[in-house]
Parts: sequence; structure tokens; C-alpha cells
Amino acid sequence: MIQRYKLTKTFIDTIPLEETGSKFYRDSVTIGFGLIATKSKTYFVETRMPDGRNKRKSIGKHGVYTLEQARTEAKKILLMMHQGIDPVAQKRQLKSDFKSEKEANELIPTLEQAYEVYKSKKKLSANTINAYDRCANDYFKDWKNIKITEITQKMTLNKHMDLSVRSLAQANLAMKFLSAVYNFNASILYNDNDEKIITEKSPVGVIYKEKKWNKIKRRKGYIRADQIHDWSLAVCTTWWAGNQNLNHRAYTNQDFLLLLILTGFRREEGETLEWANVDLKYGTIKIQDPKNHEDLLLPMGEMLWYILAERKKLAGNNKYVFAGDTPDSHIVDKREARHTITEATGIEFTFHDLRRTFGTIANSLAIGSYTIKKLINHMVGDDDNDVTDGYVQVTFDDLRKAMNMIENVVLSDVSKSLIKNRIYFEQKSIRNMQEKWIEHNNTIISRYHE
Repeated sequence: MIQRYKLTKTFIDTIPLEETGSKFYRDSVTIGFGLIATKSKTYFVETRMPDGRNKRKSIGKHGVYTLEQARTEAKKILLMMHQGIDPVAQKRQLKSDFKSEKEANELIPTLEQAYEVYKSKKKLSANTINAYDRCANDYFKDWKNIKITEITQKMTLNKHMDLSVRSLAQANLAMKFLSAVYNFNASILYNDNDEKIITEKSPVGVIYKEKKWNKIKRRKGYIRADQIHDWSLAVCTTWWAGNQNLNHRAYTNQDFLLLLILTGFRREEGETLEWANVDLKYGTIKIQDPKNHEDLLLPMGEMLWYILAERKKLAGNNKYVFAGDTPDSHIVDKREARHTITEATGIEFTFHDLRRTFGTIANSLAIGSYTIKKLINHMVGDDDNDVTDGYVQVTFDDLRKAMNMIENVVLSDVSKSLIKNRIYFEQKSIRNMQEKWIEHNNTIISRYHE
């Protein structure tokens, strides 16, 4: 009876090396896959070929291959062997005439395959994966089955031109995606003689050579000083059905928009904010692994501190500050809330405009440039000529003062009063909730007009 083990990383790490001889550990999950312990640990596959011969093939050493990489390779080899393909004989054949164009071409991936390799081996952010998935599944949908070396410069130029009709920025993104995938695969594909399989340069090079990159004007939108109180008042007085109920969704749209403009967070950072990164005792808020890969710890202004403290009372077991349909999900794509405020005020803005507004207000208050960089998490010290960077230390008190100053610009006294006097409704317990809510807000607003 062959003894089998459930091979896991933890189990493999406990396997002792053999000073003499060898010991086999056959996997109970992927039959035919296993590990040989000698003076090192080596993954292997073994099975009976269709002609009755037993065949075993080494995959590689543990440490060079991870367990999952070896298991994936084992499944491929086992499939070949079950189809009657002898991997050992095939390797000998490849070594003998690997230089033939036909055999070399078989190793060159299609664009779809190349992207899967790239995505599996590169550490990419969720946003990058989403953007690149869109490139693969939309912009290059008709190129998925084309081998990457068959993509010509002319094809690339035409594709860039076609995509530019849809969006100048997305056309540029598509070319950067193609370049990244092509260059990565070209860098890792070698034959058994350590010779590169792909020697041609990326076809995207023609975009650089012909200077065809689309020039994208940097967006400069923000909410002006004369608009800011109208904007924040609209946020505080707009009714969203269900958002005033006594549950974790209460005032979600209001709080999300206010969070962005009162912190300068990017949309994704606000959407994925976790309660674990909000300290209500000391009034701090942290974003992990933002765009520049530096954690950002900010003190909250008094109003934002109050808003999140109130949200926490209704949060329950939700992981995210702005929870989605389940405790382990978060809100996404709140553009309808943005459009609603624009319709109410006539003020056009994007989510990133709120970040620019935050920085613009900070600058208008004569808050120091080093403090502003800290607030919006821009790297300090990138300019080698700015020797002052190393001597200026921005204290937490400086940041707290700045956050409160910015809040006082964004929120008028009436907006603050509306936030501090919010009302909540039990689900379906009060008829005409919207009318009651509007009446309540109008009462508060009227006090400031008397």
C-alpha cells in the first residue's frame, strides 16, 4: 500500500533531509505528484504511461519552485503523460533540435497566455489588475490568440490610433499594458542553452520612435472657494433613500463624500477604509499601501472624528467603514451620489477633484508646503536639491491643526449643525420619512437665517 501525505508548505518544511539514500513523499491531493528527500528536496511526477511503462520525471528543487508552482507544473506533465507523451523523451528531443523555428514558436505565448504569466508572477495592485484586465478583455480582445511575436509595429500603431478615438488616455494605457506584458515574457523565456527565445524588441517601441503617445492634459479641477459651502450644504441636505435608516448604511453617501474632501483620500482609499485603521480613541485614520507604497497616518479633524464615531455605533461586525452588501465587502462606484450633488448645485466635480480641493484649501490657508505634502502623502525628499527636507519635521499637532482649519473652510456652521443633529429612522417605522427628514433639516437651517 503506497503511503500518501497531504503536501503543504508547513509539512514540507518539517521533512528532514536524508544523509544517505532517499525517501519518497507522495501527495494525496494530486495523485502522481510528490517530493523526494535526499540531501535536498526535489519535486517529481510519476505515472504509468498508456503503453504500460512507469515513468518518473523530476520537476525541480524545493526552494527554486514553490509548492503551488511545482503542483501546477506536475498537473501539466501528468496530462502529457496520460496522453502518451513522454516528457523525458520530449525534453531530449527539444534539446537536440530546439533551434528549429517550429519548436521555438511553440514556446512563444499568445497575448492571453503572456498576460496570465505576467499577472501570476508580478505583484500588482488591485487597481492595476482591474485596468489591465480591461485592456486584455476589451482593447485587445481580438488579439488574445495571437502570439506576442506576431504583433507587428504596424498593428500596434493602428491599434493605438483606433483606441485613441475612444479615449486618448486609455489608448496610452493599452500600449503600456502591451509593452509590460511583452517585455516581461521576453525576459523570462530561455531555451535549454540559456538563449533567449524572444529576441525582437517590443512592437510598442514604434510608439516612442514615431512620437505617437497621446498628450494628456493634467486635470486641474477642484471646487472653488465660492462654491464650497453650497457644495457641502448640498451633501448634508440631499436625501438618499435608505441612507438615513438606523443601520450601518446610515448617511453613507454623505459620509463618503465628506471623508474624501476632509482627508484628500483617493476614491479607492475611501472605499476600502477598514475600521481596523480608524482609532477613535486618539482620533487617527490610516491608509495602508497607497499609491506611493507609504502608509499614511493622519489625525482627524473634529467633525470627521465625530462622523466616524457615529458610524461606528451602527457598524456592527462590518470590516469596512463603508460596508457593502456583506460584512466583508465595501462600497464601489458611488458616481450616482456625485451626479446627484452636481444636479442639485450645478457644481461639476470628480472624486479626484475632492482631493485637489483638499490640497488647494490647505494652500490657501498658508499651511506650509511640507505639511501639505504630509497631508496628501506626497513623498518628501525626492528633490535632491532641497536640502531643507531633512531638517523640517512636521509634528502631529501641526497636522491636526491643519485638518481642523480645512474642515472650517469646507463646512459652514449650518453644515456642522446638520451633521451633529442628524436623525435616524427605524426601518419602515415612520411614514413619509423623507418629508420628516427635510422638515428637520429646514428647522436647523432656519436658525441660521433668523
